[in-house]
Amino acid sequence: MDRLLAQAELEDGEEMYLDGLSDLAATYEDQHYPIAPASDADMLRHLMEAKIITQAQLSCQTGIPKSSISQVLSGKKPLSRQMIRKLAGYFKVDVSILAANL
Repeated sequence: MDRLLAQAELEDGEEMYLDGLSDLAATYEDQHYPIAPASDADMLRHLMEAKIITQAQLSCQTGIPKSSISQVLSGKKPLSRQMIRKLAGYFKVDVSILAANL
C-alpha cells in the first residue's frame, strides 16, 4: 500500500487494487482493533482547542453555565442533550459527533 500511495499517478488497475487493499485493512482494523468513542471531556476539549476558546468564552457565547462546562471537562458530568444541541450549533458540527456516548 505504501508503495502505491507514494506513486504520483496510478494506473486504473493499481488504483482498484489500492482501493481493495484499503477496504480490507480498514475492515480488519475495525474488527481487531476497534477504537472507542472519545469521552465527552476529550471531545469538548478538542473542539475548544481547535477554536481557541476558553471555558468562560464558551459559557458566555452558548449560555451554558461555566460550572457545567468545567464539570464535563473534568469528567464529573456527561454532556446533556440540551448541551449537545447548543454545542453542536456553536461549533458547527453534527450532533452525532457530541452524542456518541449517549
